[in-house]
Amino acid sequence: MAPVAAVAAPPIAATAPVHGGVWYGPFPRVPFLLRNSRWIVAIMLFISAGLIAANAIALLSPVFFAIWSGFFPWIIPISYFGFILGIVLALVILGGIVMLLMGFRALAAFLVLPSAIVSLFIGGGFIAGLIIGVFAGILVLNIPRFL
Repeated sequence: MAPVAAVAAPPIAATAPVHGGVWYGPFPRVPFLLRNSRWIVAIMLFISAGLIAANAIALLSPVFFAIWSGFFPWIIPISYFGFILGIVLALVILGGIVMLLMGFRALAAFLVLPSAIVSLFIGGGFIAGLIIGVFAGILVLNIPRFL
């Protein structure tokens, strides 16, 4: 009886590493627009915090306060407390930026989203700070994990 030769298995083709999540095709590297998305969101949050702080500082002007209270009548009872509230909310959003850059995305989102919404009590950073803050807070949770 003749000896039986061992049959070797065909080699397995090497594939690019998949970094989690659902990707439509194995990318050899991270796409350029997603590579810097953490910094883009951080810049958006910084702009939002700046607008909210600027709105708080503008509330100290009697002329601006009179005009702004026509748009947002709930500012009248809180009067100068609106300045303190705006500065504190801007600092909380800046703390959210630090949390984001350290990698704590969920905690950063829980800091940024309520702070941006509560800024509506003083006018929301000329409304633009509110919109940018909420949009950036939503984007914080959608940043891919490997960035």
